[in-house]
Amino acid sequence: MRTNRLRLITALFAVSLVATACGGGSNEEAGNTEPGAAAGGGQVSLDEPVEIATGVTLDLPNCPADWNPTQGITDTEITLYQSLPESGPVAALGNLDDGARAYYEQMEPIDGRKVVLKSSDDAYDPARTLSNVREALDTVKPFAMTHMIGTPNNLAIRDTLQENCMPQLFNSTGFPAWGDPKNYPWTIGGILAYNTEANLWCNYIADNLAKGGKAKVAGLFMDNDFGKSYQEGMQKCAEDGKIDLVKQVTHDPAAPDVTSQTTTLAAAGADVIVLGTTGAACPQSMAALAKAQATKILSYTCQLIPSYFKPVDPAGAGVLVAVSGKDSSMVDDPEVQKANKVLRDKGIDPQQGSYFTGVTYAKTTEAFLRAAAAMEGGLNRVNLMRAVWNADVKNPLTLDGSTFKTDGVNDGYLPEAARFARYVPPAQKGGTGKYEFIGELINSEGATGSVSDPK
Repeated sequence: MRTNRLRLITALFAVSLVATACGGGSNEEAGNTEPGAAAGGGQVSLDEPVEIATGVTLDLPNCPADWNPTQGITDTEITLYQSLPESGPVAALGNLDDGARAYYEQMEPIDGRKVVLKSSDDAYDPARTLSNVREALDTVKPFAMTHMIGTPNNLAIRDTLQENCMPQLFNSTGFPAWGDPKNYPWTIGGILAYNTEANLWCNYIADNLAKGGKAKVAGLFMDNDFGKSYQEGMQKCAEDGKIDLVKQVTHDPAAPDVTSQTTTLAAAGADVIVLGTTGAACPQSMAALAKAQATKILSYTCQLIPSYFKPVDPAGAGVLVAVSGKDSSMVDDPEVQKANKVLRDKGIDPQQGSYFTGVTYAKTTEAFLRAAAAMEGGLNRVNLMRAVWNADVKNPLTLDGSTFKTDGVNDGYLPEAARFARYVPPAQKGGTGKYEFIGELINSEGATGSVSDPK
């Protein structure tokens, strides 16, 4: 329990992706301020819990004794941290941090402060993620941690970050457990929940791919919490009588290939093959199943054309994806043009790797940092989490019509929209393919609720 140190915060939520940063900064660096002093001029009381949204409370008295709500903020910088797989089975996502840095380096400062992103490689190993995070807590001392990759990785660090009252923002995994602000108010997901995506698959298959009855479906699922979310979604779809789930196979996340699993799927006689996997298994599966007559549906975690489709072109022809964001190949879109220019100005080819998604992620983070900075008391961790759990923002690099909204325990998920698209390979060898959209955007905003208050 803390000694009696008064720190008062009052906050009104006002959020917009292009919100104008307001207020000045302290003349002291956050590392040298007395714990509790807010760099934006306000103060935070740690003597009692603070309710920041409907059903969402930050238990500030139980934060570490030396906890500072503005740690990681100086007069000139806001430091963030990310652990991600720059090597290992999902190394295709290892460029996210460089893409984000490219955006932060040209971004308009927030209250005169530039955003600095520190990062470490964890090779998609949860133990390494935890080790990286513990080291960062001791040495980097960031303001927040953002866009960590992998369901098991984020699970491995969640309790540690809660105990340290460290914002764990926009987990780059759709595991449904991230929508639990009542029990884990410092953690939120950043991409479409996998159970929501699996439900989209279910309905699309039932409505569009059945051939004179229920469609026969076979599935490949990564053998971890990530893959199980898809698998359970397909099992429920079958239990509801919408599909006939004829075959289910799993693979070890660390397996070098999925040859035996795809051979089994190809022989299953299915009308549809769903691929609830990620990383290297995505292009491997598409290549192995290219001649299969079944319609293939791929996890949107592998929607990046340069990383997953281009290396095996034209094997991904006709593969369906429930796309949630724009891609660097959508060159007619003005916002995509801006993002591509950001990368090219740094000598980065936007058609390679996951750099473009890094820009998308950075724009999401910027929106919430600006929202918190615009509140009374300025930018601090309490205001940041208040912005997170009362959100109503738009990211121009998500699909038109998409929204990022939360409402405490009433709505614990940010993105809830997607649109089905079919992959079209390039006309010429060496070119970059594109998505051909099917139907309209499906926006399930607010329909999922939260873990503690499901809809």
